[in-house]
Amino acid sequence: MAQQENKIPLSKKNKREISPFIGHELLYDYLTGTLDPERRSAVEDHVKFSRDAQLDLGKIENGQKYAELLADTRVSEPIVSQINAPSSYLTVLMQKSNFDKWPQGLKWGLEALVVVGVIVTLLSVTPWQKVMQLGTLTGSKEVILAEVSKTETTTVVQETPEFVDEGAKEAAPAVTAKTPDAPAAATPVPVASATPTPAAPAAVAVKPDKPAETAPAAASGGFLYRGEISATNIESIGPKINDKILELGGRKAGSVELGWKKTPTSMYYHLTIPEAKYQDLMNYLGTYGKTKFSKEKHPRVMPDGIIRLIFTLDESKK
Repeated sequence: MAQQENKIPLSKKNKREISPFIGHELLYDYLTGTLDPERRSAVEDHVKFSRDAQLDLGKIENGQKYAELLADTRVSEPIVSQINAPSSYLTVLMQKSNFDKWPQGLKWGLEALVVVGVIVTLLSVTPWQKVMQLGTLTGSKEVILAEVSKTETTTVVQETPEFVDEGAKEAAPAVTAKTPDAPAAATPVPVASATPTPAAPAAVAVKPDKPAETAPAAASGGFLYRGEISATNIESIGPKINDKILELGGRKAGSVELGWKKTPTSMYYHLTIPEAKYQDLMNYLGTYGKTKFSKEKHPRVMPDGIIRLIFTLDESKK
């Protein structure tokens, strides 16, 4: 009995009552006059006591009046024709081909074909070689620590052997010391006279010594020619002798240059020369002054056809 008293009656004085939700939903139908009299009366009672319903009803009325005003709007013919005109060639093509009416599968196939064609065209036209070069230049991670330029190396053949310039210190005393003490070891070689005319006899005297001393040279070692020249004005003679030595195929044998000025009055020469040009050199040196040369044994064996000489060009004492 208590539960039945707490229930809200569905009707009161033979009138149907509606909830606020239903009342709001029936406002548009109330304005359009499509409700039956009983529901119309119930909506009126709801609007009478609900402030929200009154506001919603006013908004619906304003919207309906605005829509009626828009319905009276008239658009001119030029505007209508401009709206209906296609904006691009593609639009015209789609309108004429009725693209919108095509089957969905056919549309997708055509779109895929267009996309593939565009991609293939881009891949064909793009200069990939330049793109790869640009990528290697900008994104290279290599670090150059050092650049080494390789040049062709040529083997330098040494024309003359290298020797120590021992004669630079002992050339002068060697001649004076060995001539009296070791007459057997040093074979005197006849030298040319101070004048150029008697040069022929000196050449005849040197030739007999060659066959006699070739055999001991191979057994006991080689030979070294030591000597000295006394001349006047060695400052001007020295360069001429240098040129003549080079002309005859001679080369310096030590570390100092040809005609090294050992003292203010002495110039030092240490050279190698072809054996066939030895007599020509002696004849030339004889034109400048008195020459004195000796042939000594030496442990260093020279190549065949090459001899070594150490001599000094001394300023003669007047």
